[in-house]
Amino acid sequence: MSTKPMLPGSKWLKHSIIARSAELRKSLPDSALYSYAQLERYLNRYKTVFVKPTIGGGGHNIFCVKRLEEGGYLVKMERKRMQTSSLRRIHDWITESARQKHRTFMIQQGIDLALWRGRPVDLRTIVQKNHRGDWEVTGMFSKIAGKDLAITNVSAGGTAHSVEEYLTALGYKQTESQAILRSLNSVSLGIARQFGRTYGNATYGLDIGLDRQGKLLLIEANTVPRIDIFLLLKMPRSYARAKKLWDLYSSANDMATKKYRGRQRAEREQRR
Repeated sequence: MSTKPMLPGSKWLKHSIIARSAELRKSLPDSALYSYAQLERYLNRYKTVFVKPTIGGGGHNIFCVKRLEEGGYLVKMERKRMQTSSLRRIHDWITESARQKHRTFMIQQGIDLALWRGRPVDLRTIVQKNHRGDWEVTGMFSKIAGKDLAITNVSAGGTAHSVEEYLTALGYKQTESQAILRSLNSVSLGIARQFGRTYGNATYGLDIGLDRQGKLLLIEANTVPRIDIFLLLKMPRSYARAKKLWDLYSSANDMATKKYRGRQRAEREQRR
């Protein structure tokens, strides 16, 4: 059993760990700890930005702020919407949420995702340690956002599909799709190895965006990903392999799960 600590839940810390690698840094969207000045700077630079809690999951309390062509901004947070010309009003909404939930937020460049059926999509890879202690991608799938939502979390209304189905729908030829899949595999392994230099987790679920130019960018790293989605997608071989490796490192995975559930309980209490 590894004596290394479990990876902390902070999204900002995870981002910072990956940014230590010059090679992997190219796979990160521009990000910073949130402030009004950063909100102003990012919206001057990017058409869309995301503001999200540094601790949290399930797609909760994530603000999507879009600069409109006709002027002003459209803000979405879960099912809530606001259109305004005032950055201060947006900032007040975010800081009120932060104050109520006792949270720190970070701001992130919105990736110009290759849309499917007009909706945002990201790619989830499951990366696990195998019996040799090496990292292995046991499976991958795509997640499409629910109607009128800016986030793809399945728990928040998104749906899961095969990566091949997504790439085919985008018009990629088979050779192009295979190249993207190889890159996706390589980036995922690199991220897991980078985390593994310091932390003892044995499983990661990586959310990776594919932009319109075919570039892969890490959106988020999860330490307790669902592997049963492989069954829903009729991918029994991926599920069997993922379950086998999950059980092989049950101590590390149980520890990560316990930590994650503790954060979930704290979040539920804050939302009351």
